[in-house]
Formats: sequence, structure tokens, C-alpha cells
Amino acid sequence: MRGFGTRRWPTLAGIISFCIVLVVSCQQLDPDGGPVNSLGDRIRLGTTAQIVTLDPADAYEQSSMMAIANLGETLYRYELNEQGDLSLVPTLATDLPRLSDDELTYTIPLREDVVFHDGTPFNAEAMAFSLRRFRDNKGRASFLLGDLLGTIEATREYELTLTLNYPFAGFSALLTFPGLCAISPAAYEIGEGKFFPSQFVGTGPYRLGTYGSDSVSFEIFPDYWGDRPQNQGIDMRRFSSQANLYNAFLTGGVDVAYQQLDPDQIRSLQELAPEEGFQVVEAESTTIS
Repeated sequence: MRGFGTRRWPTLAGIISFCIVLVVSCQQLDPDGGPVNSLGDRIRLGTTAQIVTLDPADAYEQSSMMAIANLGETLYRYELNEQGDLSLVPTLATDLPRLSDDELTYTIPLREDVVFHDGTPFNAEAMAFSLRRFRDNKGRASFLLGDLLGTIEATREYELTLTLNYPFAGFSALLTFPGLCAISPAAYEIGEGKFFPSQFVGTGPYRLGTYGSDSVSFEIFPDYWGDRPQNQGIDMRRFSSQANLYNAFLTGGVDVAYQQLDPDQIRSLQELAPEEGFQVVEAESTTIS
């Protein structure tokens, strides 16, 4: 289980994403316990983790994936249904893949109302470019496609066709991996080792504001095709130690303390929660800490 403390809660739409399994959204509560219908202001998130790269073709640590998952979008995502089970749902796709009889060819219909952060239209050619780049630039996670994915073709303007070299039952789930998000062909290159660690141009609800070794900002993307995040943006600050992160949260320097607090600090926040109005959110993750 993973825990983090929160101080004030305009809806944190999609800011925490753990690879393919978890998205945490939180709401500010009024004195009667109901949600506040307000966009709120900017959310200040504190962490001890460093975002190593924003290039989806080379990112493989959780902190980088968390950022990429909010700046970009994949063909599919996992979502909790009413029964509490995870279901595969379309994001940039409009339906689940159509499989050939030999289960080697996946035909995927795509959204037609999406643009990238730089204004480039999203279509099947752009999605094909993104997947080819992930595979062919030979980044740290490129083995996920490796020799599995053969041809990548835009068979229509908004239809993507993927052909596998051998059957793999988990391929649709693999397409939720944040590194397989759509990126603007106008902003990137295909070529082994051609990475851009300090930029990101995708289709997500946030666009990259500033990027530094100890701070990153996410701004609202005004032309986003989906629902607008219910905040004014995210400011992520990296702290040098768990103690500094914990103290910044207690003194109001950050609104969210995440990755990592030690068990004693989490226990302390749990004990202080009723008096101070903190929320400690725990959720299943792909790792234990």
C-alpha cells in the first residue's frame, strides 16, 4: 500500500498515476462533508522523487511515469468500475481493438477531436509515429515492444492497425503503459538514442510549463478534448529528504506530500488528520514502500 497526505482538495484530476493500475482523484470538502464545486487554485505537490526524463520513449521510473501520465494519453487506460474492478477503457481510441482470427492483427479506431499541445492534429499517422519511436529509439522500456510488435500502420486517417509477430494475450493491456502515449510528430525524431528529456508535447489535460532539476510545473491545456481539470495547474517540488517533505507539508508549504514519507511520518499524519483536516489516501500500487 502507498500513502500520501493532502492539505486542501480542489479536485486533483489525474495528477497521481501509477503506470497502468491507479489514478487518484480527490475533492476539497465543505464543512458539511460535501464536495466544493470550485476550480480552486494551483496544487502544490511535494515529493522526494526526481523526474529523470519526460521523454516517453526513455522513461522507466515511477516518478517520470507519473508526470508523463498527466501530460500525455495512451490509447487505453484502466478505470475502476462500480464493482471496484479494473476495466480497460478507450482514451485516444474510441473502442477496444478488433482482432483478426489469428490474433495477430489489432485494428483500433481513434478519436477525431484531439490536438497536441503544439497545435498539431492527432490522427493515426501521429499515433503510429509515437509507437514506432518508442520501439525504434531503443529507450530503457523499448523491450516492452521489442520483437513483439511488427508493423505499425495508419490504415485510415483515424484507424491504426498493429500486427504482432506472435500472439500475446496481454497486448491490449500493454497499450496502457504511459510511455506508449501519443506525442507530436512535429516535436520529436525517430532514431536510436534521440531523446528529449526536458520537453513534452502530448495530448493530455496538462501541458508542460517549466522543467528543472528540482521543480516542474503543469499548466492547463485550454484545447484539451476532454473534461478540464478542476484546478489551475500543478507545481511539483522535489525535496532533498523525507524530513524536509514532511515539515513542508506540516507548515503548509505543500498541499500534497507524496513519494516518499516514511512509516512513522505517515502514522503521525494519520493521528493528526482529525484535528488538522488532513486526508491520508492509500491505494493499491505496482510496488510496496
